[in-house]
Amino acid sequence: RQRGAPIMKCTEFNVAASDSANLFVRYCVPRPADRCGRTMVIIHGTSEHGGRYLHAAEKAVARGWDVIIPDLRGHGRSDGIAVHIDYFERYLQDLDTIWQYFELNPERTAVVGHSFGGLISIRFAETRPSRLAALVPLSPLLGLRVKINMVTYALGRLMSFVAPTTRFQSKVPPEHTTRNSVVLARRASDPLLRRSVTASWFFQMKQALRDAHEQAGAITVPVLAMQAGDDLIVDPLAVEPWLEKTESVDRTLKILDKHYHELLNEEDWQETLLELLTWLEAKIQCGKTSVDRTTM
Repeated sequence: RQRGAPIMKCTEFNVAASDSANLFVRYCVPRPADRCGRTMVIIHGTSEHGGRYLHAAEKAVARGWDVIIPDLRGHGRSDGIAVHIDYFERYLQDLDTIWQYFELNPERTAVVGHSFGGLISIRFAETRPSRLAALVPLSPLLGLRVKINMVTYALGRLMSFVAPTTRFQSKVPPEHTTRNSVVLARRASDPLLRRSVTASWFFQMKQALRDAHEQAGAITVPVLAMQAGDDLIVDPLAVEPWLEKTESVDRTLKILDKHYHELLNEEDWQETLLELLTWLEAKIQCGKTSVDRTTM
């Protein structure tokens, strides 16, 4: 490798969704000689943005992966009302747009989703099983540990019908996301992070969560589910029953004891990512180089 040559080139795109909303997408690729013809799509969690995964992208790119990291609509630098959705399917349609825009080869594309992004990735795999070759949910939102009092819940349900963009403050303390003090300090000063969700978003999420469990049998691709053992945000016990209902013949559950919710932001995130990459690379071999949108 040429001394000083960058391992990773990241290009930023504004991709027009089906309703003309701009989706902000980071597209990171290795140097041409190092490209391996396989793509990883990373889907971030609620109220955050894809820029928080560039450290993981850099490690994956160093191993020959193309990495695509969109900001979900209503998050980060994408268009939309902050942490709001009229119907959950819109997130999946946005992924359809990204697949089409980047001309992704389903046989060489893996999806990695964290938390709410894990729920989106699961619903994508359930409803579009032919569009991906492997799925890695990280502490996926398949059950909530955060308690919401009945009055707030009832008010939210009413508002989801009469005033769906009514906002409710997040009940998640930042210190429950990770034990990594450096990441927590960075989080505190990140202007793109949100601290509230809309009534519509919450109840669309709840329906998608039910659908994820009910339609688990639609998943046939290899699955590596990685769950934080000390998760205080999502229910760590919800993953195994879901995984057992899938039709995947290649499925693995990895519980990371003494880990908080954000597995790729804990102190040992590099070890977690290495395990993830090693597993994926056994499923998707190096092959023909994929389309490079940065040169088009």
